[in-house]
Amino acid sequence: QSHSFMVDFYDILMDFTRDRDAKCRQYAIQALGNLCADPLQVKSLIDAKCSNAMILFSFPPTTDDAASAQFHAIAGLHGLSKIHEYRTALLREGSLEPLILGVRGNSSEIQHEAAAALSNLALEEPNRILIAKSGALPALVTLLKE
Repeated sequence: QSHSFMVDFYDILMDFTRDRDAKCRQYAIQALGNLCADPLQVKSLIDAKCSNAMILFSFPPTTDDAASAQFHAIAGLHGLSKIHEYRTALLREGSLEPLILGVRGNSSEIQHEAAAALSNLALEEPNRILIAKSGALPALVTLLKE
């Protein structure tokens, strides 16, 4: 019964990520990002397609007040990237571009979360080639020098 409750909870949060109200979307992403830090929640989050929302909100925001949502989304991707079974799927779903943009961004918190997620994703051999070809390495080297 607890599992069913959590699945319903994830569905509700996913609905809130599509709400017309920006604050509602931001709080939903913040909650999902926090849940992604719990390894016990990751499989259920992936099954509920929460990674799609994390990827969507990981792109640089168009307004300053959405920067918090971007941070939590990238932190969520970082949490998901810690689980071996999901690393390749995260790249296939489109997480590479927003993570590279996060590393190149102006927020040190976002840069560090994005770099940590890329580092985890690079632990999988097939991902290394994609990450290298994507142009992520110069951005990561620049970040290391700063």
